[in-house]
Amino acid sequence: MYTVASAAVIGARHARTGRNGQDAVATIVDGDVAVAVVCDGCGSGASSEVGARLGAAMFASAVARRLTRGEPLEAAFEGARAEVAVALGALLARLAEDEGGRARALHAHLLFTIVAAAMTRDGAAVWALGDGAYSVDHASCELGPFPDNAPPYLAYDLVGDPREAHVARVDGARALVVATDGAVEAGLALGELAAPALVGHPDALRRRLALLARPGERIDWAARRVVRTPATIQDDCAVAVIQRTT
Repeated sequence: MYTVASAAVIGARHARTGRNGQDAVATIVDGDVAVAVVCDGCGSGASSEVGARLGAAMFASAVARRLTRGEPLEAAFEGARAEVAVALGALLARLAEDEGGRARALHAHLLFTIVAAAMTRDGAAVWALGDGAYSVDHASCELGPFPDNAPPYLAYDLVGDPREAHVARVDGARALVVATDGAVEAGLALGELAAPALVGHPDALRRRLALLARPGERIDWAARRVVRTPATIQDDCAVAVIQRTT
């Protein structure tokens, strides 16, 4: 019923400075349900890739579990949001005993955006908290940028400052692509990333993104010099695709 593909790569700008990749991705197919999630860790967080990876996996699992139980799409997303917030709150309590320590741990590890998509037999939807982008059958929508380059994060729910999520019903969609803001900066055509050649092979999408995150180099024999071109993907980038096949 569904084919999924996903990949996360370190952008050339981060690779040059030896930073870890701060974007993460998770996909789940369970019977009549398909879920795809990408998360982007906050650039100022010391280890925000921790939260991004945990968040992508937990959010995808929670949404899929709720949809397989028959919850409506919007309710499944919001229920997953509450479920993941509770889990992160419990993790913070283990990381630090005092309020100041929890605040530092939250900023260091748990600030991440979410762009998620889900398909069921009865419909499809996209849900997002923060910046990024998504594509519905080649029609793209960019999320953000936000004032002062400060997107909303799910972790704000833990400090009593929940932000409004973006929700879009896209019933009838045949292909959904979700991406972090690194794809927006790179100007990637998200709809093209749902091409059969990229979705049909388990590693094709990752290889395509990895090539785009690598600087180009060629020899100009006439000028006797090496010509270098910058990579297309400079920021970390995560992309996930869901295709409805039947």
